[in-house]
Amino acid sequence: MPCTRSFARSSLRGGAASAVPLLASLAAAACSSSPPPRPPGLPPTPGSVTRENPGGDAADPERAALERLLKEPWGRRRDRFDTLDVPLVDWQSWRRVRIWSHPTRATFRYGDEHYAALTVLYTNTSGPSDPDSCLDEFWAKSAPLADGYGVRLGEAQLIRTTQEIDGEVRPLVFKVLKGSVESVFASDEYAGAIAAYESWPGTCLVSVLAVKASGHPELARQVRDRWIDEGAPKLRWISGIDEAPRPDAR
Repeated sequence: MPCTRSFARSSLRGGAASAVPLLASLAAAACSSSPPPRPPGLPPTPGSVTRENPGGDAADPERAALERLLKEPWGRRRDRFDTLDVPLVDWQSWRRVRIWSHPTRATFRYGDEHYAALTVLYTNTSGPSDPDSCLDEFWAKSAPLADGYGVRLGEAQLIRTTQEIDGEVRPLVFKVLKGSVESVFASDEYAGAIAAYESWPGTCLVSVLAVKASGHPELARQVRDRWIDEGAPKLRWISGIDEAPRPDAR
C-alpha cells in the first residue's frame, strides 16, 4: 500500500520509542523518494548517500545502508540536555527525532526508511537501580504495549557483561531480541537489543537499538551485534558531571 512522507512523520510522533513500541514506530518506513537504482551488485555512488537515504542509489538500498552500519567508523552524538555521549556508527547520518507520546532522553533514526533507530531513557526509580533491576522494570512497563502496536516478539537472550569507565569496571546487561510488526501499512522484521547500565543511585539508564531485518536478517543481526560489542559499552555521561542530572526527557 503506498503512503506519503507526511504519514511516516506523523506515525513516528504518535508511536513510542521504548523497546517494543520503538519497533512499531520504525515500521512506518515506507515512503521516502529514492534516486534511480544502480545495477545490482554495485555500491551506491558517493554523491547519492545522504542522511535521508544512506543506501543511496544502490539497487538494494536496505543492504547498502546496513553495510554502512557494519563498516563505517564510530562517532558520538549528545542528548539534547548535553549530558550523555551516545556512540553511533556513521554518526553524521543519524537524525535526532522526538517521539511525542513517549518522551526520551535521546532518540535517533538512521534514514527516512528507518533502517535503524536508537533511543536512550534515563528515569528515576523507587526500587533497586542495578542493571538487572532496571532492565526488569523497563521490560515490565514496555512489553505489555506490544500487542497494541502490532509487535510480535521472539525469544529473548540475556547477556551479562561489563563496561569500563575511566578505569572503573561496571556491570552491563543486555536483552537481545527479535520482533516483527504487522499492520495495514507495513510488515517488517527487526533485530533489537536493550542495554541496561549502572548509573546514579536511584536512577535507571537504558538504551535500545532496533535494526530493520526484513530483507537481510543476517546483516541486521551483525549490525545489532556490533552495537552490543563496540557501541553500547561506550555510552557514558560526559566528563565533569559529578552528580545525578535531572531525569528530563522530550
